[in-house]
Amino acid sequence: MVLVRYVVCLCFLMHTIFFVFLSVRGYHPVNMIYLISGLTLIGIFVLSFFVPRSDVIVTALAITNFVVCAVAGSYLGWVVSGYGFMYVTLMLIWFDSSKSMGYKVATSAFVSLSVCALFIIRGAQLDIQLEHSDYQIMLVINTVILCGCISIVSYILCRHNVTDERKLMQYNAKLKQMAGIDPLTGLMNRRAIGEKFEELLKGDTQCVTVAMGDIDFFKKVNDTRGHDCGDYVLKTLASLFKDFMKDKGYVSRWGGEEFVFIFKDINGDETYPMLEDLRRKIEAIEFEFFAHRFKITMTFGVEEYSPMFGSEEAIKKADEKLYLGKESGRNRVVY
Repeated sequence: MVLVRYVVCLCFLMHTIFFVFLSVRGYHPVNMIYLISGLTLIGIFVLSFFVPRSDVIVTALAITNFVVCAVAGSYLGWVVSGYGFMYVTLMLIWFDSSKSMGYKVATSAFVSLSVCALFIIRGAQLDIQLEHSDYQIMLVINTVILCGCISIVSYILCRHNVTDERKLMQYNAKLKQMAGIDPLTGLMNRRAIGEKFEELLKGDTQCVTVAMGDIDFFKKVNDTRGHDCGDYVLKTLASLFKDFMKDKGYVSRWGGEEFVFIFKDINGDETYPMLEDLRRKIEAIEFEFFAHRFKITMTFGVEEYSPMFGSEEAIKKADEKLYLGKESGRNRVVY
């Protein structure tokens, strides 16, 4: 109902401006049509506070505009008579969820046929020939107010849909982000790092190096100190890896106690000493979980990407070198 009142007020504004303009310019008696319609619109506005059904007010508004168009159109022409408000009322009817589809279709057919009939019957029979400048002024007034009315109606009717759509887009973006994040460590998961690897290969990256890291004897940590302690180790290392890779590339939890590092624009020769420094830093950390104090080590396998094989093959080769490191004593970087 509030929206309907907005439309009534804008329609009243246009009819009042037309009445004043036509009176000043001496176009009689067509100016009286807009005076009468203006008073009628005031009555419709007041009636809207006493009638609970908005469709009654919309119907009254449509009839008023129809009569004004039928009478004023024969004097001034259809373009400036304000017949566009007929279509605004049609929008209100279509967005009224309480009305059946049959009612809406019937109303649309009635409005279309009525306007077409008036165009054909009275469109060319102008009793008053407006001066060109007066016609332009009325055309501008009609266009501006009608566009404003359509904009207000569209905004109010669609704002909830727009808000819901925006929330849905944000929710989908959040879901997409969550789908690519390991919930325990907050690092990328296997799917996300694979996508990021492919993006790097499609871009202008000069070189890419892959490293696979694995915590040595991690099963022993879980078995002797509990899975909560194991989670603590994973989260602590994840935080360390984030800082380590901040300006170097990307890191993900590949699965279990395995991690994958993607170095952007850093070749294998440069990656090796970096991972050696990281390995020594991990080796020096004294983990403390409740009463437990312990140290861990990690083994890394490094492979520089080559166009001769794809991203999956590069990761596989890094994993093979990791396995060699495990076989040769652990706590080392194999390149």
